[in-house]
Formats: sequence, structure tokens, C-alpha cells
Amino acid sequence: MAASATLNLTEIAAKWRAARRLYPIYAMLAREHSLGGPCRDLESPINRSEPDILQRIARWFEAMDDKIQVWQMRQLLQTTKLGSEENLRALLMRHLEKSKKSRDLRDKVDYLFVQYYAHCAPEDAHNTKIEFDHVAEVLYHAVGEVKPDLPSACADIEPLLADLASCRDLADLLGKKILDRAREIKDKVGDDYFKPSVLVAFARMNYILRSAFFRLIHADLHAVRLALHEMEGRGQQSCDCTSAGLAQEQPISELRRMCHDWKKPFRAAYAAGQSFTHLVAIRQAVESAAKRPLPAPPPVQAPVPQQVAAPVEPPPTLKAAPRPSPAPAPSVDSNEIENALEVIAEQLLNVPAGTKAVSNVVIGRTKLLLASWEVAAFTRGGDEVSDSLQRAVAARAILSAAMERKQKGEAVDLKSATGLAHGEAAQMQERIAEAKDAKNIDAAVNLAATAKRLLALIAESEKS
Repeated sequence: MAASATLNLTEIAAKWRAARRLYPIYAMLAREHSLGGPCRDLESPINRSEPDILQRIARWFEAMDDKIQVWQMRQLLQTTKLGSEENLRALLMRHLEKSKKSRDLRDKVDYLFVQYYAHCAPEDAHNTKIEFDHVAEVLYHAVGEVKPDLPSACADIEPLLADLASCRDLADLLGKKILDRAREIKDKVGDDYFKPSVLVAFARMNYILRSAFFRLIHADLHAVRLALHEMEGRGQQSCDCTSAGLAQEQPISELRRMCHDWKKPFRAAYAAGQSFTHLVAIRQAVESAAKRPLPAPPPVQAPVPQQVAAPVEPPPTLKAAPRPSPAPAPSVDSNEIENALEVIAEQLLNVPAGTKAVSNVVIGRTKLLLASWEVAAFTRGGDEVSDSLQRAVAARAILSAAMERKQKGEAVDLKSATGLAHGEAAQMQERIAEAKDAKNIDAAVNLAATAKRLLALIAESEKS
């Protein structure tokens, strides 16, 4: 936002509009990460035209740009409502206008373009092959009209994406050095990186990379949860995870919690190689432990025969002992959601990502019909909307199974299953409101449809 005494009123107004739009983002980053104080000129509601004020604002933004790291920007834009299309485009314009082209600037532009594309792309973009022309069309308002006149260094993009498509898990991705190769391509391009056609090419590559990471992380986490489930079935309570830098007797409950927490850092990150290595090591450790033969139980010593006294007849006046009361029905707790997610994900593991078809899954003896967008939430995953859809489906499965057991006269705590479903339904309403605020209409519609199915089942359970 360079200021000049020759600026006319139209230019001054445009600079104030840009500064006003960007200031909430920069101010929050400054507060959250202690990067400096606020800009007093922008705290004031009055737009002033004095050159010295415009220069102070420009210097404040420049100082913030020097301090803000790309991971801080990513975290803010993906966990708040500040990552709107207009804000992302304003951030892109600001960074593209910079004359000094550094690696730090490249990394920020790299992230902002893939996030802008992900925000603006059609909802079903992940279902189709992502072509250069399609990405160029979506990014038109940020880069203008471009043609695929790419430098020779970009020729390595397609072989990289072909190798990425063949990866079955994170170990494959690390073994093929996908992350290192992607960065090498960007380094070879050099200053040509900031050409519009190259920006489009890398936005396409980054989006495909990010989508693949969602798929591979989901596959690895599913494999870990499945191995933990098998270990628990064999009576194991811990696992030797020293190869992953953890304890020799790492509790299974702690490993399951780690799996749940792992979803969040990777929702948009694809450059955290060390964390990926950690997850790969844990998967190898738990799968090895699940296949390892259990130690033989200690030999049972034969009991020493003892003289048995003759039974004593009870006095005739004593009453017979009362029959023991039946055991209470097992309660349903929040862990059931995670267990149901594992069972459903396992059954959908071989469904192609982005499938349009509905699918049946079986929980215990209960068959549940999933809509196409619910299937996609499990096969694609990796974002807040998918997580909410997954949990709502799991709650529906748990409640359906509980209702079926009650109809058969079996012991079941239907009240706690209904309460669990109520909790997930309330969370769904928050996600729906957030999707509407973000103008993500497709997500709001899918969330509302799944919430309606869950609420209908809750109403039915409360009548029984």
C-alpha cells in the first residue's frame, strides 16, 4: 500500500478499502502470535487522505508481512470465518504486487492459491480429473486469462502426479519423495513461478497433492484403528511403540486418542514430513503387534485334593436365597462413535473416492443406508463438513442398532443411545449455520439432509 502525494481520491479510497478488508486478518495474526501491536490508524473508523497516514499504514502491513509465517496464515484462514473468497483474493493481490520475490513470499502465494482454488472450485471438483484449463477458469479473477505456456521445469509435474496417484499409503508417498520432488520443481522454476500460467499449474498440482494426502492419511489412520481394534479383541491393552519414539507399553486408549487428534493438523497441511513419518512408524508398530503371536499362558497347576465335608442341611425355617437381579443394560458412551466410525470406514474402504452411489453398511445386525454425500464423507474426508457427516452417520447407526435390539427384547440402554444422538444433532446445527455463513450452500444442504435423517430417527426412538 505505497502512498504518494499525487494519489487522487479514487486511488486513496481503493487503498483504504483494501486495508480495511485485510486489517482484521493481520490484526488477529498479530494478537494470536504476538507479532506486534495494532495499527492505530486502522483502528479509527475515519478514512483520512494525508500521505503520512497512508505511509504509516503501508509500513505496518510490511512489518507484519515480514513476521507472519505461512503456517500461521494457514491456521487462521482455515479455522475462522476470515478465509472468504474476497479475503483470499485480497491477500493474493497484496502478495502478488510485491516487487521482492523471496522464497517466503512464494510459499505464501503457493498456499493462498491452492486455498483460493479449493474455496472457489465446484463442490464436486474432487470427483473429476483436475485439468489446467479448469483451474485457470476458477482462478480467472485472481490471475486473468492464461494459456498453458509453461517453462520446461514444469514438465516434471505430470510424472510426479502419476507417482502420487499410485501411492497406497503415506509410506509410499515418503518412499517416492513426493514432497521433496514437488519443492524441487518449484525451485527449478525460479522467478518464473510468479507468471500467471505457472501459478495456475502449481495451484493444480498443490490441490491434487492435498486431496491425495487426505486420502492417504485416512487410509493410514483407518489401518491403525483397525489394528488397535484387533489387539483389544485379543486382550492386549498396550503396544510397543519405541520404534515410533513412544513408550514400550503405549496404552491402546492413548493411541486411539492420537488417531483422533491427527485428523486436525492435516486438514490442509501437506508439508509436515516429520509428522507423516511419525504416523507411518506408529502404523508399522501397531500392525506388527496385532500380528505377533500372544505369549502362551502360564501352566495351570493341578489343585491339591482336599477332604470335602458332608453338606449340612439348612434349617427348615430358612427361606430360599433370592434370585440375582438381571444385569443392567450396557450404557452407550462417546467411545461408541469412534468404534462405529471404524466399522463403517472399513466397509467403505474399497469404495472409489468421490463415488456418487449410495451404499449399505452393517453395524452389528443392523443395516444402514448411506446417501451418496455421506459415502463421500467417508471416502474423501479431511474437512470439518466430512467429519460432521461421519459422526452423524455413526450416531444414526448406533441408535438404529439400539432400537432394533430393544424391539427384540434384548437388554439395551436406549436412553443413552438417544442422548448420544441428540448431542451429535446439536453439533450438526452449528455446522449447518457455519456453512451458511460461509455461503457453502452444497455443504449446508448435505448437512441439513443428514441432520434431518438423524432427527427423524431420534423422534422415532423417543416414541418407542
